[in-house]
Amino acid sequence: MLPVVIAIAFGAYVLYLRNLGHCPPNLRLRRKGLDSLLAGKPVKAEHYFRKALSTVDKSDRVRSLVSLSSALSDQSRYQESKECLDTALELGDPTGSGQGSMSDLLLLTREDPEKALDLAEEALALTCGSSRKDIYFGGEVNNDFRQATFWARRAMALSQLGRQAEAQQSVNRATRIAEAASNAARQTTPHSSMAVKLAIGGRRLAHHRDLVVATAHWRIGLAFLALEDSSEAAIHFRIVRDTDRRGKYRRLAQNQLEQIKAQI
Repeated sequence: MLPVVIAIAFGAYVLYLRNLGHCPPNLRLRRKGLDSLLAGKPVKAEHYFRKALSTVDKSDRVRSLVSLSSALSDQSRYQESKECLDTALELGDPTGSGQGSMSDLLLLTREDPEKALDLAEEALALTCGSSRKDIYFGGEVNNDFRQATFWARRAMALSQLGRQAEAQQSVNRATRIAEAASNAARQTTPHSSMAVKLAIGGRRLAHHRDLVVATAHWRIGLAFLALEDSSEAAIHFRIVRDTDRRGKYRRLAQNQLEQIKAQI
């Protein structure tokens, strides 16, 4: 009887950790919001992010603002999204996430490719310069995918600036880096400790790894589209469609593939 009780208690504790029961309310709300966002439910995600914002003071608003901007952008509410990012960047985002999101937004709206390029460089410096231990991949795989994303953003920005030859070189470099990172990911072992696996869960760890791959190839696909190379773009959108298990990028990629097919 005692072993059964211990097993039940241990299982309950693991669920408590995975549901962030030990964390402040804003972190739990942001987790729910991110799960909704990645499932392709931006309206639901917006609800959680706004609730998270209501639970923190000004100094802790950056992460929720950046997350909220993504939910608003996914609803095509670009000006509201930009206002959230402007506020987050004014407060200061040391992670590079806000800078990367603003770069993506400026490229999407074609508003300011020069600024988008500058922000992409800043995002890369901040994310790759982080001393945080990578729990999702072994080696430098995560940073390699960040590099691939940067070169894809750079390619889009250069294309919008009319610098097509440089843009082509950049997207080719993004592709090479992403392919090498994918090969390395298959040959390396994540640095996740048993405690991390228990707290986060193997399924969520795997989903995050897939998300890193999918988002890098999503941006590469968009860069090829900017260069009017739909056949190469389709290759990367298929990778996104077949990799993302959460939903958002899978649907976006499928939509792009259908549009490309309709144009043939």
